[in-house]
This record gives sequence, structure tokens and C-alpha cells, in this order.
Amino acid sequence: MSPALLIFALSGPAPAHVGAPIDAIDVHAIGETGRVVEASVGLTLRDEDGAWQWVCHEAITTPDAVIAPRYAVSERHWVGTVPALAQSRDGATAVDWTDDGCAWTGATGVSGHEVPEVALSADGAVALAVTADLADPEAGTAADNAVLRSTDGGRSFTPVLTVPGQRLTSVVMATGSAGTALVGGIDNAGQGWLHWSADAGASWTSHPAAPGELVAMALHPDDAAVGYAVVDGVGVETLLRTDDAGASVTVVLDPEGPISDVAVEPGGGAWVAFSGNAFLYAPDGVAFALETTAPPGLGVGLAGDRVLLATRYELVNSALSEGSRAAGFDPVFSFVELAGPLDCPAETEGADVCAPLWDTLLVSLGLGEDGGTEGGGGSGLSDGPDGGDGADDTGPVDAGPQDETAGAAAGDKEGCGGGGAALVVLLPLAGVGRRRPDHL
Repeated sequence: MSPALLIFALSGPAPAHVGAPIDAIDVHAIGETGRVVEASVGLTLRDEDGAWQWVCHEAITTPDAVIAPRYAVSERHWVGTVPALAQSRDGATAVDWTDDGCAWTGATGVSGHEVPEVALSADGAVALAVTADLADPEAGTAADNAVLRSTDGGRSFTPVLTVPGQRLTSVVMATGSAGTALVGGIDNAGQGWLHWSADAGASWTSHPAAPGELVAMALHPDDAAVGYAVVDGVGVETLLRTDDAGASVTVVLDPEGPISDVAVEPGGGAWVAFSGNAFLYAPDGVAFALETTAPPGLGVGLAGDRVLLATRYELVNSALSEGSRAAGFDPVFSFVELAGPLDCPAETEGADVCAPLWDTLLVSLGLGEDGGTEGGGGSGLSDGPDGGDGADDTGPVDAGPQDETAGAAAGDKEGCGGGGAALVVLLPLAGVGRRRPDHL
């Protein structure tokens, strides 16, 4: 799935993220039942043991950062990037990695670069990062940016493709057998580009795509010629599809609203998160229609035959729903089910940065000292804010009358920021920013 989001801090100058309005943005599978939900207030992890725990964005950002990081996940190995370099923890290295969610280490080979997005291979061995440096910040002209590749899971990077005068804005790697990777860029004339790799990022071919910035992308897991890219039209986005490894593109969706995420099933069916309020589905990967069984959400992930939806907590009191088109979708996580922060060793970011912020997060959830429940590590709460069980009692939100693909009313979606994407403010009960390539 895989932009960063500008968020308002509701509880003072520091910490910006834990005091933000609460919404789920994206979701990643870990094995059969493990899940990582990216949210405006940090990461929430359900390991195979079933308990939901919390990791703060501030582990890799400055305390008052307003751009949320983006994460790539492979089992318990995660790589995160802060798309605005000045808001990274040390102000010099945008990319950090962890093997446990507690200790975060800056990657080598990327210092001093704006990195809007990172990607990991399914086995976690190969990582790709893209840079979006500007030669002239006032004019907005791009420097000579690069695709950086890592063969040690994002611990160290070296450049494999340099692109003169082009900001690179997004990157994705296939999750199945295809072995492909795709990078999006935009040149100083406003032309969007696709950079395609057939060997997991070792070598590349480049093709012009369409005018505009490419802000979200997806690859078919098993077909090495099929991919998707979203062109940012500043609030109105277009979905492009290629079936010849980027040599040509076809517009398959041109709705009146933003597209925040896209995912491709092994059989070729494609999902789109649209307008911050609806999901669209195309069984053939081309003809999209409103998926009426799905609740409103911002991100979509796939795990075997299950579809994972990062759902609008502010709208349906659920942050994650799972299921299928045939069986429907059931809410499986609400933020009030968090058992506390990860139990991390002293002198790690998890213990020294995240744990002290837990009380602040409880206040944001309405469960701390300002909301009737004492803060503290590990409340194990399971009731929703309305006293219910945290499930979605409202059913799918009607996207309203339209031509089945356009007009699902709400706001923008997930992320925005770094790498030149427009900044969007996340507000309660409103749409979120857009998504890739710096998402919240």
C-alpha cells in the first residue's frame, strides 16, 4: 500500500502525533494473524499472540513533527521514513529500521536526502528508497535524484539509478513471484515517469507516463508486466494501468476525487481506496465499481484470500476490518483495545520515547485523566468510546448516488507531504489527506 500527512496536534506543542485526531491509514499482514495498522497516532501491532500494542511515530521523528512517517513491513522487520528530512529524529537521516519495534537505527547511505517512500521485498531482504531532493527550493526544481537499493533489509543503501532533474515520489515492490519493482517520478516540466525493474530493483528501464506526480502505486504479485500508478491531479486523481511493464499506460479510473491506495490480488482483481470514504473493486483489474460490502476506509492490504481494510475510526468506531467480497467485512480492531506500548528494554526508542507518551494517547482516545480512565501502561481496554464493544454497528457507509465509481463523498485521504505532495490536514469526521508517497 503504501504519503505523509500534516496533522494538527490537539494536546500541545509536543507530541504532535499522539494528540492528533485518530484514524487508521494503512494495514500490513504479519503471518496468518499478525497485523500492523498505520495510524495518525502511530503504529498498532497485533503479533501472533493476539495482543494489540502501540509504537509511536516519535520513535523516528522530532517530538513536534507534523508529517507522519511511512513504513514498509516484512514480518517483525520494519523500515520507516520521515518524508520531511528536517522532521526526522536527527534531522539528517530520513530512514530508520527495527527488528523489534523498540530499537530504531538510522540506515546508512541515505543521510542528507529527502526520502518520500521506502519499499521492502516480501522476505525483507531487499529494500528500495527514492529521493526527492530539490536543486532550487524556491523554484521547486528537482535535483539529480536516485533510486537507492539495499540487500540487507534497509540497513544500508547504495544508488542503482540516477535520474537527472526528476523528483522521485513513490516506490513499490511486488509481493509474489513477479520479482518486479516500480518507481514514480516527476520531471521539472511536470511530466510523470515510470521506472520499472524486472529484477527487484537491480536494473531499471524508464518510460514517460502522464503529466503529474505519481503518488500511489501497486504491482501484480505474479504477473511481471502489470502495474498501477495514481497521478495526482490536486484533489482529482487518475489511475493508470500498464500491462507491458510500463512501456505504455491506460487510464482505467478517472473519478471526481482523490485515490488514496491501490492493491492487486493474485488473480488480477484490483482494489482502490477512494475519496477517504469508499472502496472500489475491479474483478478484471480494469472496470471499477463501488464495493458496497466494504466500510469506509483509507488503505487496503491483502493476506492470502483475506482483504484487509484500514477503516475510518472517526466514522465507524473501527480501525481495521477484514473479510472478502463474498462473505463481507467484519471489524476486528478499535484503538481502545490497545493493551499499552510495547514492553521495550531501557535505552531504546520504544522505552524512552514511546512509553512516556502512552498517557497522552489515552487522553486522545478519551480514556485518560481527561476522559475518565486513569492512564498507565497496559490498560487492556476493550469497550468502544460509546460504551459498546468497539465494533462497527453502523454497517457500510453509503457513498451516495453516483456512477458506481465517482463521488463517494468525504474528504481526501491518507498522507500528503514530503516529496512535493500537497499537505492535507487530518480532521475528525472529515476526509483525511491523500496517500502515497508519504502517508500517515
